[in-house]
Amino acid sequence: MIDWQTARAFTEEACAEIFDYTPCRLQPRKAGLTANHAAIDDTDRAAFDFLGTIDLEPPSDRMPRHQSSDPGIRNGTVSYDAVLTAHVGAWPYRPKRGDLVVTAVDTWKIAANEEDGSSRPAWYLTRARDVVG
Repeated sequence: MIDWQTARAFTEEACAEIFDYTPCRLQPRKAGLTANHAAIDDTDRAAFDFLGTIDLEPPSDRMPRHQSSDPGIRNGTVSYDAVLTAHVGAWPYRPKRGDLVVTAVDTWKIAANEEDGSSRPAWYLTRARDVVG
């Protein structure tokens, strides 16, 4: 008989084989020299490639961002541009807020994460418009 932990691991790996088809690269970032400097690559954490699932325009009621600083938007919620999920069982480390996810089409910045105890957390992404490359 199979135990729950083994069954959950099998299910998470099966989901990864079905859903994770987008080639991604995680590029770790850290704060610049001062508050006036842009973020830079974090050389203490090596970049790595993985397969993930990126869904555009996730519902804003799942994990709403802070209220807009625009005074014209008083009761509106600012939503994330995308959500990334992936099986992280073999990853060398977990991404941090501000790290970049690079695909063939876009570069995304990790803005928030949501973990449910599985090996398949979710990261909420915004388009990285300020990255010089």
